[in-house]
Amino acid sequence: MTYKEIIDRNANDTDIKIRWWARYAFHYTDITNALGILTSGFLYSRKNANSMGLMKCDNASRQVIEMTRNETTSFVRFYFRPKTPTQYYNEGYKHPSLRYDGDPKANVPVPVFFLFDLEKLLGFPETQFSETPQSGSGSPLHNTPEEFAAFDFKKIYSDGRMSGDEKRYRHAEILFPNSFDISKCPVHILCRNNIEKTTLLNLLKNEDITAFHKYKERIKVPSRDVFMNNGLYVTDCAYHKDKVSLTFSDTYEKHSYISYQANKLGIEQESLKPVEARAEFDWMGSAKKVLLYHDEVSLELNYCLPNMIVFTNLENIKDSKQLRIKVYIEDMLVCFSEHSLAESEML
Repeated sequence: MTYKEIIDRNANDTDIKIRWWARYAFHYTDITNALGILTSGFLYSRKNANSMGLMKCDNASRQVIEMTRNETTSFVRFYFRPKTPTQYYNEGYKHPSLRYDGDPKANVPVPVFFLFDLEKLLGFPETQFSETPQSGSGSPLHNTPEEFAAFDFKKIYSDGRMSGDEKRYRHAEILFPNSFDISKCPVHILCRNNIEKTTLLNLLKNEDITAFHKYKERIKVPSRDVFMNNGLYVTDCAYHKDKVSLTFSDTYEKHSYISYQANKLGIEQESLKPVEARAEFDWMGSAKKVLLYHDEVSLELNYCLPNMIVFTNLENIKDSKQLRIKVYIEDMLVCFSEHSLAESEML
């Protein structure tokens, strides 16, 4: 069988709940790393990214990283699917007391997925893949359609609660040595919600306008089946006249995660300390984006039940054309929104 035939079979297998996953390879990272990927045009192995100073967010537990073989960190790594067990623990800002193994690095405040055509990726002679994860002591690597056809795809693409050894299979991987030129495959970039899509677009626009125009139509928000939605994150940043309002996630999935981890770790939810955050406001001038005035406000967020935060009576800065709003949780950017002041000036 060819890779295409195997992928087509999986994408039409009624025993697989989310069949569209079978057509893609998934690379999961934080928004700060995603910015570097889009401006450079490359995915780098962990080893190369660290040596080049490009790894802004580790994504995974330090304990897991240190257990992983050194040769594995020389590969760019993809998954066959989203919603892996690792993603469950680190997607969205997680309270430090509720993180995986108490590791502060196991945290991806704003996740971004890069999706690549699986058939094309598997067809490169350098590509290898494994039925179970490469983390820790690793697992056998393969590189032929015959070996690929023998994989247990029902376990790899299983969804919902895990049974038996499904956890290992949900971490099945694809490896490419050293670096991967993202122009080699059609790429889709998925963000969790519209404000995080806006954040990535604004970061890209201000960092590399050429890359912004190249990728802006490929950055999208999926309807479902990609993100866990079980952490703390910004769901909206609205501006009207002299008022800004911030809304945070309050999902069933987040409350379920809090309950599960608190019970597992023997923690009372009421004992969770407030989360430190801050909002920054920049009033910008002409088309040259001249900074006219800067202000910032420190915040404390209730992790379990974050209230909407409203900033009123904002400064009215003469000649300002745009208000930039950035929100950080523990110094990690979670929102970047830009708002025109032209309408309020006209009024």
